[in-house]
Amino acid sequence: MLPGFESRRWNDTNADTNADSTSTSVAFSGCSVEGRTFRAATLIVWKDVFGPDESKGTRTNYCNTTSWGDLAAGSYYFEVDGFTDCCYLKVDALTTRY
Repeated sequence: MLPGFESRRWNDTNADTNADSTSTSVAFSGCSVEGRTFRAATLIVWKDVFGPDESKGTRTNYCNTTSWGDLAAGSYYFEVDGFTDCCYLKVDALTTRY
């Protein structure tokens, strides 16, 4: 991944009641960057809406699980805003929960 990478979109269909109480999270494991030790990546979750998308906040992922809490129903994606080391981020596994 490079800064600016966008994940697939997912639909959180927990309706207006937020009945599922599931926290939206992104988990990385097996992180590496070109020729260096991975330290951290900055991620933003966006709600995909008509017009400018709504930021749901920026979090730092240290090759672990990063959470945004229980978000309202809608279509979402995350963006890799940047990372502390160099140029290209590789992860062995990526899991999105919502």
